[in-house]
Amino acid sequence: MNVQAGENMKRGTRNILRVSIIVTVAVLIGITLWFNLTSDNKTVAVGDEAVDFQLTTMEGEEIRLSELTGDGKGVILNFWGTWCKPCREEMPDMNDIYTSDDNEEYEIVAVNVAENEQQINQFISGLDADLEFPIALDESRDVTEAYSIGPLPTTIAVNKDGTVVKKQEYQLTHEDILAFIEDATE
Repeated sequence: MNVQAGENMKRGTRNILRVSIIVTVAVLIGITLWFNLTSDNKTVAVGDEAVDFQLTTMEGEEIRLSELTGDGKGVILNFWGTWCKPCREEMPDMNDIYTSDDNEEYEIVAVNVAENEQQINQFISGLDADLEFPIALDESRDVTEAYSIGPLPTTIAVNKDGTVVKKQEYQLTHEDILAFIEDATE
């Protein structure tokens, strides 16, 4: 009789444990859904108004998106990190196009995501060419979060009216960069 009572007790304990796990998972799923549905964050998509920002460049200058577009320029925002191999591979192409082109109609801004200047300087010194376009520091990740940037690199084209006209995650080819410039300056 004691053996049967012990087995019933074990079975009861297992059932309570199972129910507890199911209830906990259900509550966590509910909380996650609630936070996602009530969040004010939204992804900036093609066709949306670009989120204005002001960042400091490696040279200590302030750069504001609305001032660039207000000057009638399209803007290419390239979000990147020093650890990112595709970022390292696309930067020379961006620089080649930027330095060989009449870039009066556009600006390329390389937005570094939350790294320190020493890391960035080491990255730049490892490149074959000196980068001529501005490197902006998003130390607090505010701009990265405002644009809901996920994988790096991610590039966004903003036209002179301040509208996002193109967005691509992952590495750009030479032709992709030219297409971004064309879309930003139309």
